[in-house]
Amino acid sequence: MYKCSVKAQLVLDQVRSRCQEDTQTNNKWRGRSGNYMYIMGRENADGKATGVVHKIAEDGSHKLCGSFKIMSDGIITRFTGLSKADWNNSMRNAEAEYKKKYSTDTAETTATEQKVAV
Repeated sequence: MYKCSVKAQLVLDQVRSRCQEDTQTNNKWRGRSGNYMYIMGRENADGKATGVVHKIAEDGSHKLCGSFKIMSDGIITRFTGLSKADWNNSMRNAEAEYKKKYSTDTAETTATEQKVAV
């Protein structure tokens, strides 16, 4: 399992669901100018998710055409082959999911801390 920050992973999950809609795979999608696939790179100590993007030719071969970088705060700074609209949708949906999952946990923790007798 690739390790990155929670927010970067949520964005990556959104990209993965976009791939599932398009091609029923976890890493291939149809872009404006062809078919693409991403391959995860090395893990980064600062929580970024990075990797390379390949363009798939008509004969099924693929060639390196760019890269992607998702910062630890969930901001996509580079993702070759994905449209800006897809970037924005992925980041917006990931942020909403993050708030839904993690904002309730902090509220419960705060309430519990207030109940502790001193």
